[in-house]
Amino acid sequence: MEITWIGHASLRIRSGNKSLISDPFPPSLGLNYPPAVSQSDVLTLSSSDALHSAHEVINGKPVVLEGPGEYEASGMHIRGIRTTRRTPENEPQLWNTIYVIETEGLVVCHLGNPDILLTNKEIDDLGSTDILILPVGSDSGISAGDCVEIINSASPKVIIPMLYAHSGNKSAARPIDPFIQEYGGKLPESQARYSITKNNLPEEATLVILEPSGTLL
Repeated sequence: MEITWIGHASLRIRSGNKSLISDPFPPSLGLNYPPAVSQSDVLTLSSSDALHSAHEVINGKPVVLEGPGEYEASGMHIRGIRTTRRTPENEPQLWNTIYVIETEGLVVCHLGNPDILLTNKEIDDLGSTDILILPVGSDSGISAGDCVEIINSASPKVIIPMLYAHSGNKSAARPIDPFIQEYGGKLPESQARYSITKNNLPEEATLVILEPSGTLL
């Protein structure tokens, strides 16, 4: 399996000759999808927010998943778990969808952009998670402390931060630094992509920092 961060909450998970892209963003974010990661077999959308649901920017004819349920697509077993978001009074309820992706004997969890700390039941619903991808700098999401609490509860082997301020990102996302301080470690060297198999999962929780691959507009 190979994981690439494109930018914001959008990552590509490549399994064999199939790929999944999460939360595609529009050009208004300040980035484009480079040709190497602009096509996908599966898209997951964590919410209807424009920065998480711009499926039209992805080439090909992907299967688009949006919302809770159990899915089989391109050899991947995918579960969508719905969590609530804070909603203004008298407005329709807002939702976030967490996606748990099982492929190659690995379990990857993409948290989307929750703005409320996950309940014990929601943590239990994630099941055994090998790789946790979580938003550590969302201006409208959970805090750095909440992120660390989720990591401690879910006990993943690999932690991949996403949705924080980076070059080209015109959103109001916050820097990664508060999360790193709260997590109690130091910022490891970044890498362009992360390759992993079931056999080489780290024994202890490992923080992986990916470089955004989106091209600047």
